[in-house]
Amino acid sequence: MSSSRTRKLARPAVAVIPLTVVLALAGCSSSDNDEPSSTGDVTYPTVPFTAPGEGISLGHDDQEIGDTIPEPLHVGSITPIAADRLLGVEGGFGQLELSVNVIDPKTGVAESRITVGPGIWDPVIHGFVGDSAEDPAVLAAEVWRPRGSRGAADFTVSTYSGNLLEPAEVVLPDVARVHSRPGSNAVTSDGKFFVTWDDGLYGIRVVDLEKKEATGALQIVGCGPFTWMVDHELYSVCEDTRELLHVTIGDDGVPKETARSKVLPEDFVSTRKVTWASEAQKALLVSENGDVYVFDFSNGLPQEGVKPIGNAGQDSGRFSENVINADATRLAIAYTDTAIHPDSARGGSLVKIDLSDATTFAPVKSLTLADLGLTDIKSMTFSVDGATFYVLGSGPEVEGSAPQKIVGYNASTGEQVSSVDVSGNVGDFSGLITPEVLR
Repeated sequence: MSSSRTRKLARPAVAVIPLTVVLALAGCSSSDNDEPSSTGDVTYPTVPFTAPGEGISLGHDDQEIGDTIPEPLHVGSITPIAADRLLGVEGGFGQLELSVNVIDPKTGVAESRITVGPGIWDPVIHGFVGDSAEDPAVLAAEVWRPRGSRGAADFTVSTYSGNLLEPAEVVLPDVARVHSRPGSNAVTSDGKFFVTWDDGLYGIRVVDLEKKEATGALQIVGCGPFTWMVDHELYSVCEDTRELLHVTIGDDGVPKETARSKVLPEDFVSTRKVTWASEAQKALLVSENGDVYVFDFSNGLPQEGVKPIGNAGQDSGRFSENVINADATRLAIAYTDTAIHPDSARGGSLVKIDLSDATTFAPVKSLTLADLGLTDIKSMTFSVDGATFYVLGSGPEVEGSAPQKIVGYNASTGEQVSSVDVSGNVGDFSGLITPEVLR
């Protein structure tokens, strides 16, 4: 994939531009027929890039600089993401660019790196299991912001694959404001549509990734912001009316409200972040009062009253992040060391994770920092197949530094199966993402 290769690639291109400027200012060119500009304009040639040939290195060995100026640029193709890998995001809140690393969680090695430009509250990043370099690898909703008076920001949905220099990019309308909380946006299982809740619209916006265009939007005030997708069917929540919502995305990419079902209890309280069990087509919602809901959308909207499977409240600390595995057999909830809400400025630190049965909420394993062998908890996720539960955090300090670690557990039994130091990354990871399987 990109990794050190991509960073090395940028050096020849940077070296070419100053030389081109010198040639242009001196009135020189590659053609005797070109006249020097009388206006002082400087033009830059377009330098094509090609696949590396014999004797061309994209690794740690530098190739010889030949006689051809501008120097030929060479680029390799990415390595597709395997089903036993995770994605690790470098960087955190407020950064305009973030790097997405493909990690082998059994060794901790970051094998490759793709840099995206979310520029949003929470990064909107989706990764995909692939078979070839041309398959989609990473999708990101991005904001490319101007400097000074250079114009409006560009809101795009970009899919990175192939050589990474030519992502498939869809420009969104200037009025688009992608909601960035986890669970508020999704890519359909066939890879055709990117669907997101839009903060400016108060509704749903759809992008056709195959046609590379925004195709439709639907304002639904009072609902959202969740996009649980079953094929092209979207399910969400309408908190005030205690309804579950069904929206169909047509073949033309236009969303239309299909139905509502008033099945939520009167004391239902929604939340800001939700997760999804893709194989079982079930959704996890841990409400702000601690009620744990697992909604089953495998047969469409539930028609009977929905009840929580339990409550996540504990006297020891406030419940925080949550995640459910692909077949909806296990869920995990992280807890802080204080009763204050974790989104508060004084919300405390994550100190414990409870792994539970996703049907009965029966406890499977409670993992404290001591159990994990960590000094903090950064992120948690399940493997693609849902069989392994992974936790990212900092290990004990050794010789003045604390390496990050990924600890793995059998999701069924809660027994530890791995613990490895993270290596090969440039900056610390702030989160883990499970790649999605497109069908």
